[in-house]
Amino acid sequence: MEIISGIHKIDGVRGANCYLVTSGPEMVLIDCGMRGSSRKLADYMKVLGKNPSDIKYIFITHADIDHAGGAAEIKHLTGAKLVIHQAEADVLTGKEKGKQVKGLLGLLFKLLAPVVRLKTVDPDIAIRENTELAGFKIIQTAGHTAGSICLNQPGKVLFAGDALKSDHAGNPMPPSKMMAADIVQAKASVGIIAALDFDTLLVGHGAPVKGKASQKVKEMLNNWQ
Repeated sequence: MEIISGIHKIDGVRGANCYLVTSGPEMVLIDCGMRGSSRKLADYMKVLGKNPSDIKYIFITHADIDHAGGAAEIKHLTGAKLVIHQAEADVLTGKEKGKQVKGLLGLLFKLLAPVVRLKTVDPDIAIRENTELAGFKIIQTAGHTAGSICLNQPGKVLFAGDALKSDHAGNPMPPSKMMAADIVQAKASVGIIAALDFDTLLVGHGAPVKGKASQKVKEMLNNWQ
């Protein structure tokens, strides 16, 4: 589904939203959903008349399995360079465990862990600080996880991963307290996002926020109790 010109949401991907950017200096994919996503991506690329090898970079906003579960297979399919923040890299490689979720949801995740397991993969680029790559300004927005990142095309679009959510009507919502590694840090990161310039907000979970999206985030932040 094309959301705005040159930016698509890959249909049928399980887990987090998976976005394909066909405009700009390089074709890129942002987040990979769960395992099995490579088939959905290949089918979507065929509809567009593109080849998976046209994708040059895969950005992972953070290493939670619903965003990174399909990373290994999609990297194999495309040959693209896999990019993630340094604080998340060892989760992808399997050297470290991912974020520990508390409460009943955390217990459920532990029970599912033997079945729903991240296939390890080595990133090609581990970002250490705010930088620019493939036409994006990449900003660390820690809180949901230590190495969460957002990708901004100033004046156009911001990809927020799980630093923000949205409802079905396309209104921005605060990140989940239950799922955040540090909710105080997460709120500070929303402040960083609110200071950026973007017309469309695309999140890991929820509908696109279209039209004056940065202003809508500012208003949501002001009303956050």
